[in-house]
Amino acid sequence: MKPSKLAILVAAVMLPPTGVVSADEEQNLKSKKPAVSHGHRGAKTFHIDHLDGATITYIKPDLSSQTITPVMGKVTMPVSGVDNYHALVVEKDWGDHKEVIIRYQYMFGRPSKQNPVKLTAAQKSEFEIVPDPLPREHYRYHSQQTWGFLARYQGELLSNHPLTLTTSNGSQQTLHTDEHGRVSFEIPDDFPGLTEGERSKQTAQLTISGEYQQNDTNYSTQLVADYRVNPSHWQSTELGLLVLGIGFLAGGYLGQNLKKRDKKA
Repeated sequence: MKPSKLAILVAAVMLPPTGVVSADEEQNLKSKKPAVSHGHRGAKTFHIDHLDGATITYIKPDLSSQTITPVMGKVTMPVSGVDNYHALVVEKDWGDHKEVIIRYQYMFGRPSKQNPVKLTAAQKSEFEIVPDPLPREHYRYHSQQTWGFLARYQGELLSNHPLTLTTSNGSQQTLHTDEHGRVSFEIPDDFPGLTEGERSKQTAQLTISGEYQQNDTNYSTQLVADYRVNPSHWQSTELGLLVLGIGFLAGGYLGQNLKKRDKKA
């Protein structure tokens, strides 16, 4: 295996723009502004580094799939018409080295009546990293939260296998899977410029990556997802103000009742 093959995606993980970046995030990175997710319900467009020779597959909740052709380094996940998670799988096969990037994206539409476990359980590549579980509908990964992931080769779980969490904000951590092929990462609270008590809409990208050697073939895989600022940075303040407000209202109500009672007396 030539070193440059692996460096293509590893370098993409380590430095922004990372392996899979939304078009909005790419523009924010260029302008050095924090990435912001707008929650659009339409098609999703991503910039992906080094697409030459890659096979791109779009998998729907019912496991039907279609091949996507990139345009100027960008890949668009079209509106499928159904809700729930969809998967974007980007593969490059060099013969002795296979690389894959997988992203699970929630899309909106009519009820798909599919369990997202069906999508994560399906084999999308020989060596892959799988969310265990995916965030619920209308929910996302947030900093300070702990999430589980599985490492699988041809559907079989890999125990004691190293996986690395890297974020576009510069954090990195490597852990080994347990005997059940599972690892739990706490998402770093690494957003810059946060002010406690003030709501922040910043988003960033996390990548769980790993490698696996089988016979004469080396496999490298990346699971890519967005994460957001944990609401605890401002919700505790909002809760405190709410409690204080209730206290003032309760105090005023009690004071009025005491005055009325004194007048009657």
